[in-house]
This record gives sequence, structure tokens and C-alpha cells, in this order.
Amino acid sequence: MRKPRRLVVALAVSAMVAAGAVATSQLAHAQDIVAGTCMAPGDDANCNVSETITDPSSILVTVSVTPRLQYPTYQWTMECSLGSQVSNTSGSGAALTPYTQSIPLPWSVPDSCNVSVTAQMPSAKPTNEITLTVSYTTGSPSSSSSGPVSLIRGYDGKCVDDKGNSSADGTKVIIWGCNSSDSAQGWTYTDGELRHDGMCANDASNGGSGSHVILWGCNGGANEKWFHSSSNGEYILSLSGHGLLCLDDPGYSKTNGTQLIVYTCHNSSNQHWST
Repeated sequence: MRKPRRLVVALAVSAMVAAGAVATSQLAHAQDIVAGTCMAPGDDANCNVSETITDPSSILVTVSVTPRLQYPTYQWTMECSLGSQVSNTSGSGAALTPYTQSIPLPWSVPDSCNVSVTAQMPSAKPTNEITLTVSYTTGSPSSSSSGPVSLIRGYDGKCVDDKGNSSADGTKVIIWGCNSSDSAQGWTYTDGELRHDGMCANDASNGGSGSHVILWGCNGGANEKWFHSSSNGEYILSLSGHGLLCLDDPGYSKTNGTQLIVYTCHNSSNQHWST
């Protein structure tokens, strides 16, 4: 995964001045998807947009009011999750409008963030309107490598990938377009374990057929001990009560970011992997 993925929370600009135009042109992108809007007229106006959006890699707040060149404030709260981890953050800011500010993320690419942003003018300030738009982009975080890495190739030219090149317990193991210079796709098969950066590919909570594959600290558990079949390339778990389960690209997906699962082995192309 090499191109950064971006989530944008924007209080949409209804008029631009030169300084604000520069800031917006640097931070806004044509791929933004509008998730929600809010408009508040009159003095003491305030407007709020709250959204849940998956896989953000950055968050931006852009504030504008009519008339221009005002000093509205904004406040934000955010709860993000990555695997089993949860982070709650909040903050505020103010500047001459229109302006764009960033909100820091707790991880490079959280699984999801619940974001709430409120903008308002201080009391007794003449204001015609504040317009709030929440928009976002999705993509993939950047990662780098000092040299070629060992890939595990699967269906339709996709490779096994550690989402965000993270080392956190619970990080999703996904598919992404193969790139031997992407360290998030560097895996080794050692002592029956699929390892990435000191972590192991794991059947989450011994869930059985259909459960998701995540990264977890290597502990020798049966839910991360894989047998690799040289005849067809399957990576197979043998779990008590679940039988033989294979590393599986669900639904023969070709979509970057699809999380891998384990599924009853049936010798199909979405369960065949090569190095």
C-alpha cells in the first residue's frame, strides 16, 4: 500500500480569500466524498456534523463564514479504533477565515473514527452564515522499504498486506496490489507461522470458518500455526472443532483493502498463494 489514504472533515468554503484559497488548494482533493452537510444562519450561529468513516489517514477542518474574514471557533471530539485498541481525543482552534487545520490521528490508519466537529461565532459577532460539510477520501497509507521484500501472492495479482504496516495487535491482514518495495507486504513463513515485523497472522479468537485474519503477537497458538501445501499453495490451520481452514480471499475479491478470512478448504483459486 503506497498511496496515502485521506479522510477530510471540512467546514465548506462559501467564499475564498487569497490566503484561504492557498491553504485549501494544498489540502483539498478532487476525490473527496461528501458524507454530511450543515448550514447555520444568523448571529451566534453554530453548526455540527458528526460522522463515522472507516480507514482515515488524515483529517482536516476547513472553516468559512459569510461575511468573510471572521474568527469563528471550532471544537472537535474523536474516537478511533485499531483492532482492540481505542483512542479518544479532542481539541479546538480559531483563525481568520477561511482556514484549514488538521486533526491528529492516534495511528497512521485507524480502522474507523467517530468524528464530531462544531463551528460557531463568538457572541455579538455579526454573522450571516456558517456552512459545514464533512467529506472524506479513502486510499492506503504510505509505507517504504529499504529493499525488495518477500511477497505472498494470491488471487488476481493481489498480495497479503499488513494494513498500514502496523505492529499493533488486531491490525487487519488485507489484500493489496503486489509491490515488492512495500514493506507492509513483507512476510516470512517460519516454524509454521506467517510472520510480519515480529507479529503473526492469526485467526481472530479461534473464530473458525469465515472469521477474520489479524496480526497478533506470536504465541504458538493453533490459530496461528499454518501448514503450507506445496501442491496448491494453501495455508492451512487445523483447529479443534473447526477442521481444516484455509487462508482465503473472501468472495474472490479484487478490491484493495479487503480483509482476509479463514474458510473451509476447498482447493479454489482464492485460497492458493505463492511466493
